[in-house]
Amino acid sequence: MDYAVFVGGLAGPLATLIGFIYVYLTFLGQQRQLDEQRERLDRDEASKEFSEYLNLWNEFRSKVFYSWDKQTGSKAFDSFWGNVKGSVQSNSASEKFDIDDPNAFLHSLKHHLTKSSFNKGSGQYEDFIRMIYPLLEIAERGKLDNKLKYLENLLSDGEKAILVYSATFLDQKDFGIKLFKSGFCKSIPDDYLISLGHRNLIF
Repeated sequence: MDYAVFVGGLAGPLATLIGFIYVYLTFLGQQRQLDEQRERLDRDEASKEFSEYLNLWNEFRSKVFYSWDKQTGSKAFDSFWGNVKGSVQSNSASEKFDIDDPNAFLHSLKHHLTKSSFNKGSGQYEDFIRMIYPLLEIAERGKLDNKLKYLENLLSDGEKAILVYSATFLDQKDFGIKLFKSGFCKSIPDDYLISLGHRNLIF
């Protein structure tokens, strides 16, 4: 009789507990489905936004005339970056700073990117950076790896170098740093890096 009372007394709380666990697991399942659906919607929205902005970016590039050292378009960026890279390397040798230390080469890099005739007055460098950063921000938010590969193929090696050095060291953009660490622009050749040691710092 006591055993029956004990079992009966236990059955109520146990059933309540089982019911609670069932409801909780159901809630977790629904929450997971909602999170997945929200993530999918966010990705779809980001993909649409990226495509629209990419069209604007391409239109902007087709209308803007970049020039440097008798070169135009992407070749101007490649030539300009070669000048920046060589200047920072020369500064490192003459001023005796560690070229593999971002804090040491940052001032030299910023000076040659922003104060050169390529940017001073015309703002070519700043225009390029201002137009491409939103694409990276949208791509990182929406995890648009396939879109990034397409964008990377559109950029010259000089443009990639300017982008990765600006976003990583000058502006320290989290969205850019995350994308580079995941492989975006990793195709940049070693001779476009200011130092071979920078590959590990960037990627």
